[in-house]
Amino acid sequence: MTFDRLATREYRYSPLTRAARNMLRKVNRAIDEFDLLAASDRVCIAVSGGKDSLSLLHLLLEHRRFYNLGYEISAAHVVSDFNPGAEHTKNYIENLCRSFEVPCSFPTISVTSDREGNPADPSCFWCSWKRREALFALCKREGWTKLALAHHYDDVAETTLLNLIFHGHMETMLPSRVFFDGAFTLIRPLFYVRERDLVRYAALAKFETTTCVCPNADQSMRL
Repeated sequence: MTFDRLATREYRYSPLTRAARNMLRKVNRAIDEFDLLAASDRVCIAVSGGKDSLSLLHLLLEHRRFYNLGYEISAAHVVSDFNPGAEHTKNYIENLCRSFEVPCSFPTISVTSDREGNPADPSCFWCSWKRREALFALCKREGWTKLALAHHYDDVAETTLLNLIFHGHMETMLPSRVFFDGAFTLIRPLFYVRERDLVRYAALAKFETTTCVCPNADQSMRL
C-alpha cells in the first residue's frame, strides 16, 4: 500500500479505513488526555518491524491527515548484529517508509559485545538498553521533539504485573516521559489500544511483520 492510495475513494471506504477510524478513537484519547502531540512537533516513530510499530506508523499518518495537523513524522529502525533477518526487515521498512513518503533512519548497534568491546552473550536487558540508547542519541542529534514507541494497553498491564511479582512494587509504563531536560519526550500513543486490535489492523493493512528471533525470548519474565 502506497501513500498516494491513502487519498483514493477505494481506500477511504475500505475495511482498513474503518478499522483506522475505530483505532484512532483510542489513540486520540491518549493524545488528548496526556497532551502527547502538538502541531509543531517533530515526531520520530521507533519501527521494529512488528505489528505494533508498523500499525503505529500508519495510524499516526492517518491521524495527521484526518485531523489536518502539521506535525512532522519520521521513522527509525535500529539494526542489530544479532538478528539473522535484519537485512530483509530493514529493506522492507525502508521501502514501506518510502511509499509513505516518510524519512527513515537506520542506526546500528552491537549486542554481541560488552561496553569494552569484548565478545559477550547478548541478553534482553543489554539489547533493550542498546536499542533505546541508539534511539535517544538519534533524537538528540536530529532534534526530534517526540519519540513515539508502540507499547500498547496489554504491555502496560503486563509491565505492572511484572514489577509487582518480581520487584514487589507497583510501577508501570507512563504515557509520556521527558528526557534530557526537555530535549525530547517519549510518548506512547497506543496506551489505550488492545493488542488483539493491532493484530487485526496489521492483517488488514497486509503488513509484512516480523517477530523477535532471540533464543532467550521463550525464557523471558514477560512470557
